[in-house]
Amino acid sequence: MRYQYLDARLRQAFDDAGLSRCQRALLQGVLRALDPDAHLGEHVAGVNSAVLAVMRARTALAGHAAEDQPRWNLLRRVVTTSITVLDAAAPAYAHAGATALAEARQVLHDVDAAIAADGQRLDPAVTAAAAAKLDPAVLTAAVKEWLGPLWNGVELPVRARMVAELAVVTACHGRDGRHLRTDLLRFLKKPDDLAQVLWPRPRRHAVALVVRGARVLRHLDGLLPGARQEPLHRNRLPRDDFLKDVVTGSSVLVRMPVTAADAHTAALLGRRALSEVLDQYAAGERLTELDIAPVWQVSGPTGRVTRGTEHQRTVGNAYPLTAYWPGELRSAMRVANLARQVDAPMASAGLAWSALEATGLDPGKIAWLAKACALQVLRQHLVSLHVVVTGHDRELRAPLDAWVPTTGVKHHLRSVDAWLEVLVRHNRPAGPLKAAQDAVIALAANEGGLVQDLVELWRARLADANLLADWLQEQEDTAAATLEWLYVTRNLAFHAGTFAAPGDVLTAHAGQALADLTLEFLGNWRTRERQRGQAETPALDVYRRLAQRKDQLTARLRRAGSVRRLSVEDISGPDEKWWSRGNG
Repeated sequence: MRYQYLDARLRQAFDDAGLSRCQRALLQGVLRALDPDAHLGEHVAGVNSAVLAVMRARTALAGHAAEDQPRWNLLRRVVTTSITVLDAAAPAYAHAGATALAEARQVLHDVDAAIAADGQRLDPAVTAAAAAKLDPAVLTAAVKEWLGPLWNGVELPVRARMVAELAVVTACHGRDGRHLRTDLLRFLKKPDDLAQVLWPRPRRHAVALVVRGARVLRHLDGLLPGARQEPLHRNRLPRDDFLKDVVTGSSVLVRMPVTAADAHTAALLGRRALSEVLDQYAAGERLTELDIAPVWQVSGPTGRVTRGTEHQRTVGNAYPLTAYWPGELRSAMRVANLARQVDAPMASAGLAWSALEATGLDPGKIAWLAKACALQVLRQHLVSLHVVVTGHDRELRAPLDAWVPTTGVKHHLRSVDAWLEVLVRHNRPAGPLKAAQDAVIALAANEGGLVQDLVELWRARLADANLLADWLQEQEDTAAATLEWLYVTRNLAFHAGTFAAPGDVLTAHAGQALADLTLEFLGNWRTRERQRGQAETPALDVYRRLAQRKDQLTARLRRAGSVRRLSVEDISGPDEKWWSRGNG
């Protein structure tokens, strides 16, 4: 099953521990946000987070003070988008941290006023002072105080926002979702201090990785203090050795100390450090190709040994973005693929921006793409909701399957609008539709936890057009803030030579996800045009049209007060059918 936070073993552990709905939703929400397979709207990297906003704003202010990077105009966009994020977070921080949030907002507001007054003459001393006043650790400490209230029960929709922010703090602490799942299963059998499970003290681990392409790395101990190495010979390895399949020629085993919260994170940090060291050897040995094998071994502080491989999701059948070569997207697809292959997060994020840039995007058009992404994220959320609702209990879901059929081995929805019809409340629904709606409520109640929360959240948004318009605006604001930060990261990495920044792993993930999301709707747009024999619309014009569509949809939702006519089937496609449901 794709969604590991809903697998049978975890569900059984929740049942055995007698967890309440709120407790299930908390643990499942954190695990979902840390799932590397989650789409942008679900993943921690796509959360509208005050902690991340302050972290990024402080980095930008410090960068401007030290190296005039980002420049004053880009810095102002980072500051204003951060203020918007902090405003959205205010209801959650009412539970703890309201004063710290208000103080951070005032710092950003003062900087924004200074930029507005001074423009390119902005004094670096002003940004340096502002950076010194911003402290993400204060907000992080406040968020950790939410654990008790969330465990005991907080009402929706604030609960969802608080869980998302808690997941950000957990990710920034250096927790790997797969390892956390294992620790939570252990915690549920013998409950103790949940805070220690989520945020354990980082401890020393010994990480072992294989470098292929050389048997000895000279001067390694000077470049990577504490590292030890051992030449590997395939014919001398035991037959059952876990390294047997990756040692194919000249190879060396490198062991290094890494301080981390868990073994999987230790492996990731170790790989990143070794990858940076290999830049030295690549420069010194221009005719030799060195790479790190995907397998790793970590010895924990207690002596426990964990082995694994780099996360790689596989499929039976792989499909191209389009069945032909869309000329304008070739370079974007190439760079987006390279972004996924790069270990260094800053470089990966910079490449993700370059992939978007290859479609014609420039910083002045970020607002267009942010609006387009909001529409596509709406469709993604609805499709994902169907997947989690129908993940179990075939008998309960039979009436729903009859109204909302799926196709293929992946059970793709034949009609997203049919699913939308089930979620929208009706005064007098017809028999089959009412049966489908009752099935959704029964499935959600049977699953409980996060699934029940998601169903209630979406039924509430679709019952109030203004709520849906507000949600769409928040998705746009989140995408805009992420895109602005991607551009800053690209400049810091490629122009200022910065190779590490707070939260850079999340930035890299968000960048890749935004590039994938953009290519997804551009590919669909191109395919539709080719099927009709139409000329390809330039990507920048697609962004402009979708931005206009998002604004029109928001205005229509505010005016109509109902979503009865809303159609999400092709909401990011070339046809203007987004307000046509029920016309047939």
